[in-house]
Amino acid sequence: MTELRLLTTEQLRRVYHTYIKRDFPRSERRPLSSIESLCQTGRYDTWGAYEEDELLAYAFVWRTEEGRCALLDYLAVYPESRGQGRGAQVLELLKDKYGPDCPLLVEAEAPAEGIPPDADRQRRRRLAFYQRAGFRLLDYQTLIFGVRYAMMVWPASCTLEPETLQAAHRGLYKSHMPPFLFRRMIHIPAPDCGKKE
Repeated sequence: MTELRLLTTEQLRRVYHTYIKRDFPRSERRPLSSIESLCQTGRYDTWGAYEEDELLAYAFVWRTEEGRCALLDYLAVYPESRGQGRGAQVLELLKDKYGPDCPLLVEAEAPAEGIPPDADRQRRRRLAFYQRAGFRLLDYQTLIFGVRYAMMVWPASCTLEPETLQAAHRGLYKSHMPPFLFRRMIHIPAPDCGKKE
């Protein structure tokens, strides 16, 4: 049976150097020092998905200060465990942990014209994966450190206004970044926001 366990500092460092550096492009990869600093706030949960003592996947969740909204910052399944429904299983475990009273936001790279067909297919598959898991595509996109993201929320029935979700999302970054960097690199919503599909 798969269960979520918080990673120790040593486990987090191993996951970061072995997997996150491989699973996520540099433009989407938060520095390890930033992750460790976020963990010290008590609002950043680094989960490992274990079956007995074998680590199969990881998921990092960043909660707002009041705990009424959270961002699924990273989710990845180890290569040898892919194609077995593990990602969906981890999402179900996260839903149980955070519950419907704490909407989960997801930043998923947005499909775009002019990108290679393989990259576009991968982005669309990722969006479809979250939609199958009960996430709803929101009517705005973000531009974060130069990467355009489609935004999704769980539960799909979440009744919070987009402005409320955007404010919570902005608040996460604002709480952990110098103001000049936040103004320059974090655009929630993106200046020309809207669905880009």
